[in-house]
Amino acid sequence: MKTLYFFILISILTISNSLAQDKKLMEECSKYLQSTYVSDGQEYKAYLNSGESAEFHTTFYSGNHYRVAGVSDQEDSQLIFSVYDQENNLLFTNKKYASTPYWDFEFASTLNCTIKAQYISKKKKPGSILLLIGFQQ
Repeated sequence: MKTLYFFILISILTISNSLAQDKKLMEECSKYLQSTYVSDGQEYKAYLNSGESAEFHTTFYSGNHYRVAGVSDQEDSQLIFSVYDQENNLLFTNKKYASTPYWDFEFASTLNCTIKAQYISKKKKPGSILLLIGFQQ
């Protein structure tokens, strides 16, 4: 019986810590959308080892101004995100811009895109990343 209580306690503490960490990432990432951008309502999250990447799929509509913002929970890391079209042509990467945490853009036509995100950590620790996409009001 003591083992069951111990397991439940550990589970509650783990879930609580995870939720607090998610909240911190959301607050940090949301500050890049506060000016004139409204989130599309999606949270693009992944838990990665340093050097691993995650893919997210989205549609960008013509005539809208967008902002992609991203953060990692690892302080010593670089978050790299790249946007590709359906033919896997690179449209943008923040790697060329000192890993800036956000980027603004507009498409002339509606495109289905893939966003590949990874973080590179000197300590090689696993961590969480979060991307948000906002559109200008």
